[in-house]
Amino acid sequence: MQGNSINDLMHDCGCNDYSLLTANTQISNITVGNTSLTGSGNVTAILTAGGNGTIVKSVIIKATGPVTRGMIRLFVGTSNASTISLYKEIPISTEPQLANTPTPAPFLTTFEMTLSGGLKLLSGYKLYASTQNSESFNVIVEALDWAYPAALPDSCCNYKQDTAATGLGTISTANTNLNGSGAIVAIFTAPTAPSNGTLIKTITIKALQSTNLGMIRLFISPNATTYSLMKEISIPESVQSGFDPSFKIVLEENFCLQAGYTIGAATQIGQSFAITVEGIDWNYPI
Repeated sequence: MQGNSINDLMHDCGCNDYSLLTANTQISNITVGNTSLTGSGNVTAILTAGGNGTIVKSVIIKATGPVTRGMIRLFVGTSNASTISLYKEIPISTEPQLANTPTPAPFLTTFEMTLSGGLKLLSGYKLYASTQNSESFNVIVEALDWAYPAALPDSCCNYKQDTAATGLGTISTANTNLNGSGAIVAIFTAPTAPSNGTLIKTITIKALQSTNLGMIRLFISPNATTYSLMKEISIPESVQSGFDPSFKIVLEENFCLQAGYTIGAATQIGQSFAITVEGIDWNYPI
């Protein structure tokens, strides 16, 4: 999947562009093995295009456990599923296995891949996914629906307004789960209407102490209750003191989050981290 950057999609307006973009975030889990390349068998609808059509900006594929060599397949289908066409195959590699466990034991991330987007779907058409092997994958679709105002303004253009959006939180309770259960702290919730969505620019993770080998996990939820694993970040050993800064990492995301959706975080081991989300909320006042 290749396409324009988010700046192209959201800011590269022509003189008479009145388009209104709305974030459309979809979260699915696929687990049932399916070897078919024709769209038959078990396929899961992971996105339905809305508005005047939908731009698929990215697709995140995140395993929720160990995986073996296989394949994820993406399909495009008509609104009534009368025709389903294979669009892309993503090889899944076997994740590294430790022949011997070193001391201290590291925490290994599960398979993770982000496909850059640009696919444009007719309104009502669907994007589907299947897995070659019966293994669990979260599939998170980042999309933008576009529409036009019922009454066009007298002068150009779409008058998009940006507002800073910030999320703050601290995590410290150990949680080893990858299935969205256990201690997860809601770090950021995208504002609701009249917002059209929030562009998550960066997520900063800053340790509040010395760290041991561990993992920070980011989750996504449509309701701040049901969470799905989205990303894992390995934490190294580090020493904090009066003259040694604590561990810090800044994740460049540029992810369009649907209004009302939540980003949550958890830590593998019981150590404290402050998390800051920097975002841009957008809407159209016409």
